[in-house]
Order: sequence, then structure tokens, then C-alpha cells
Amino acid sequence: MPASPTPPTAGRRNAKQDAIRQAAMRVFLRHGYAGTSVDAILAEAGVSRQTLYNHFGGKEGLFRAVVQDVLDQVLGTLADQVEETALGESDDLEADLTRLGTTWATVMLQPHVLALRRLVIGESTNFPHLAQTWNERGPERLQQYLLRAFGRLADRGLLRLDDPQVTVTLYAHSMVLVPDQAMLQLGATPDSATIDRYITAAVRMFLARYATTTG
Repeated sequence: MPASPTPPTAGRRNAKQDAIRQAAMRVFLRHGYAGTSVDAILAEAGVSRQTLYNHFGGKEGLFRAVVQDVLDQVLGTLADQVEETALGESDDLEADLTRLGTTWATVMLQPHVLALRRLVIGESTNFPHLAQTWNERGPERLQQYLLRAFGRLADRGLLRLDDPQVTVTLYAHSMVLVPDQAMLQLGATPDSATIDRYITAAVRMFLARYATTTG
């Protein structure tokens, strides 16, 4: 039985974990989850089987680590945007929601993020836990940030939140319209003008429904 993963004890150990995750992501994106063997990852990473199992516990644990890394990067960027714009205290909702949406679409259009998202969706029927990991680590966490910010905006009389979860979900899905389209058009990279056009229209539609007339 493979050894349970152990926590890092030094910077060198963290660096080795990072190298293994980067190598594994390349292999997963080339061959898919089901088509990737541990041997292929070992060859790409240049490490021993025992090292991989000590750090990650096996292929599934390693894939989860890859997904978590990517989503932590995306979430960190978007959380920073929410914080920098002080969204809950915004006095220009259209500008701040548009800025956040543009950042959101841009980070989701990064090639490795698009490719990993395609992979998770493609494998979700046979490996539903992979999709669950993606959802829990990414969309659900980000929506918690938005729920807090939108709640503050509602308290200030700027948004109507009859159903907060629905409101947040509608905004979130509107911000990934362009990345969703790009996922179905391999090789197509929308330019900034296309992103701006969709995000601007989506935010205006959102505010037409949810912004108050007195805020």
C-alpha cells in the first residue's frame, strides 16, 4: 500500500512538490486523467515512485493538487480584485463590476486554465470527484466572496437581493460567457475588445435587474 502523503518540512521539499505538480499537469493535459499513468508522470517529473506517493498519495491526490494550485491562483487574483475595488463599499457599481468581470474573464482565458477546465469536464462522467474538486475549490469559494460583497451592497441600498445565491450565480455565470465560448473553439483566443463588449453588456443587464433606483 502506498504511503500516506506527508506535509512539507523544508523549502526544498516544497520546490520538489511544485516541480512534480508542474510535470503532472503537462502529462494530464496531454493524455487526460484516465489516460495518464503514474509511470508517465514519473518520467516527466524525473522522480521516484516513492517520492510521488510520499508527497501526494497517488495519481488522484496529485491531480487534486494540480487543480487546487490552478484554482488558488485564479481565486487569489479575483479575491485581490474584490478587495482592491472594495466592492462592498463601491460608489460606482457599473465600473467596479465591469473591472472585476474583465479580470475574471481574462484569467479564465489563460490557456492552462481553459485546458484544465476542459479536462475536468471531459472526465466528469467517469470521475465525478474531479468535477467536485474543481467546483468546491473554485466557483463555490469565489461565490462566498461575492455573497459577502453583494450583501454589503444590499445593506447600503444599492442592490436588490431577493435571492442572494441566485443573484451571485447569475453574475458569476455572465462573467464567464467568453471563456465558455472559447472552451468550445480550440485555438480561438478572444481579444480584449470582445471581452470588454460582453462584460460591459452583461454588467448593464445585471444592474438593470438588480440595482435599486434609489441607491
